Amino acid sequence: MPTPSPVADLRLSDSSASRVMRTIRFRGPVSRPEIAATTGLSVATVGRATSALVAAGAIRERPELMHDGSVGRPSVPVEIDPSGPVAVAVHIGLHRSVVAVCDLACRILSEHAIDTPGRDPARIADELTAVAFRLLDGHRDRRLVRGGIATAARITGAGRIIHDLLGWEDVPVTNLFAERIGVPFSVAPHVEAMAATELLVGHEIHEGTTLVVYAREHLGSALVIDGVVHQPRAGSPDLTHLPVGATDLLDDRGAGVLDVVGDSGILRAATRHRIEVGTVAELAVRARRDPVADAILVERATVLGRLVGLLSSVTRPDAVVLCGQAFTDHPKYLSALITSTRRIRLVGGMPDLRVSTAGGRIQQFAAMAVALDAISVDPTRALAARELTAQ
Repeated sequence: MPTPSPVADLRLSDSSASRVMRTIRFRGPVSRPEIAATTGLSVATVGRATSALVAAGAIRERPELMHDGSVGRPSVPVEIDPSGPVAVAVHIGLHRSVVAVCDLACRILSEHAIDTPGRDPARIADELTAVAFRLLDGHRDRRLVRGGIATAARITGAGRIIHDLLGWEDVPVTNLFAERIGVPFSVAPHVEAMAATELLVGHEIHEGTTLVVYAREHLGSALVIDGVVHQPRAGSPDLTHLPVGATDLLDDRGAGVLDVVGDSGILRAATRHRIEVGTVAELAVRARRDPVADAILVERATVLGRLVGLLSSVTRPDAVVLCGQAFTDHPKYLSALITSTRRIRLVGGMPDLRVSTAGGRIQQFAAMAVALDAISVDPTRALAARELTAQ
């Protein structure tokens, strides 16, 4: 049996097992006839898929939940097994990295963040692996089956990446973690992985085009088209040098929008106005009583709104999803962002606009989307691959 690709696919799958498992995850506990009605698959196909998923340890039957008067096995509800397999999800950031353990129900069971340990890939893999094993120690009764890595990188080959910010050139990142942890790993650029989060936990049905915009210390965007995350061969879209527009308080040094609205740019602007804070979170606390600090965050939201409007005018999506702490950590300023976005007039109207379901844990959820990707594409095949008990 071939090993799943170390490059995450990031798409909804048409395989019967995948469609059945997705329905169970969103609707479970649910009976086989109900799954058939939802997916359009025959009851016989659903029966074969559920039998395979039970055998793989992905789902379990709940006979005690049968409706009164129900007869026969098809009426027994099934759900994702809460004691089933787990996966390790790793997000490698420029300054902070996080490791999480998740299950097939897309729940994050445990997580831990650390300062990114230097720039050397082997050292980063060593220290994040140590974190992973400490977390897995709390899940000794679960089977560890997969791992995933999300980071701001370009894919150069099977599991190999270029990470300009960390200075990595053609690093075999999936091998680094697979060799240390002992299960297959996949990798994906982190903004595309964040877009895949919408497929995983956002909505059960995905039709049309969704634009996902990320903002924190990094800026990025990705498109989801009819349930498929677009992964450009040349790498993720580079928003760094897009124009900023007029600013009063933000420090526009002519280096582009990221330099102005990224976390470092916001802190630099605060320093210019004699506001000494160490993080944007501290600036937000200061803004409750300091009108200048408040105005800085309003202006950041306004510039980000222009960016969202500009990207929407180019890509013309049906919906826009905002993710990243620049959006999710400061809901007070979303109204300024929306007002700025709406100033760009689009024929046919503006797309629906919402904040990511993942909220402030988007990095963890993005890594989870990569870790569970092979299972989402073909759960019975992926779960039949080599496994490692978490102990």
